[in-house]
Amino acid sequence: MNSARLQGAAGQHCYSSSSYWDALLDSESLTGYQLLQYVMWTNSSSCLLSHDFGGVLVQNPPGIDGQKAVCIDPHVAPNPADCLVYSFGINDEWSFDEQMEKYGCQVFAFDPSMATGPHDHSPGIHFYDWGLADRDGMDSEKNWTLRSLSSIYSELTARHGHKKIDYLKIDVEFAEWIALPQMIQSGMLANVRQLAVEIHLNKSESIDQNRDYVKLLRSIERMGFVRFDSKYNPWSITHLLHLGLISVPFAHEMAWYNENLLRGFYL
Repeated sequence: MNSARLQGAAGQHCYSSSSYWDALLDSESLTGYQLLQYVMWTNSSSCLLSHDFGGVLVQNPPGIDGQKAVCIDPHVAPNPADCLVYSFGINDEWSFDEQMEKYGCQVFAFDPSMATGPHDHSPGIHFYDWGLADRDGMDSEKNWTLRSLSSIYSELTARHGHKKIDYLKIDVEFAEWIALPQMIQSGMLANVRQLAVEIHLNKSESIDQNRDYVKLLRSIERMGFVRFDSKYNPWSITHLLHLGLISVPFAHEMAWYNENLLRGFYL
């Protein structure tokens, strides 16, 4: 199954009910095609106005890489006068963070791989050399400081107060599967208004392990996170042989808003 056919098939189910996806992911006969169909489902009608922030123009194939979808419907949009962004995974590419700063947000950016210590990248962007994980500790091989989201938030409350995180960006190259369970168990996701994750399917792992990854996303949706965007990364095309898939993307930019944190009335 190639990516073009999958993209078309995913669109056919954009109005599928929650029970459809639950039954699909619980099925013992789940195929790799069906798993990827779920990941590529956009549910774009759940947000009337979604804008992409950040990203850089690249070639082969040409396009914008690294952009993050932000829902700016009034009931869920970051408030330009007072918004808080956590951004994990920078790699010296600041376009998302700088645009969110221009929008009006205070941005706290994190990346342990950049060989630089804590500093203010700009008046509204505050950098820390911490990696995202499920607990506080060290990666002895890479000499990185790793921390959980709840630990980071607790320490930085002195700087930004007990605010909701209006936008949480996670782009951490497979470490999302380590960090997300702790965010759920600790209750930290209840403090997040919008969530964006670049998720990665693993070509070296079985369909059952990849199913567990995807069911983690489904559990977040059952908590009240409404998906409004999913874009596959066209520079991540590979063969997912354990899933029975040829020439398909393993990386996808996905975004949700938290319906438990809606503001006021909306259309």
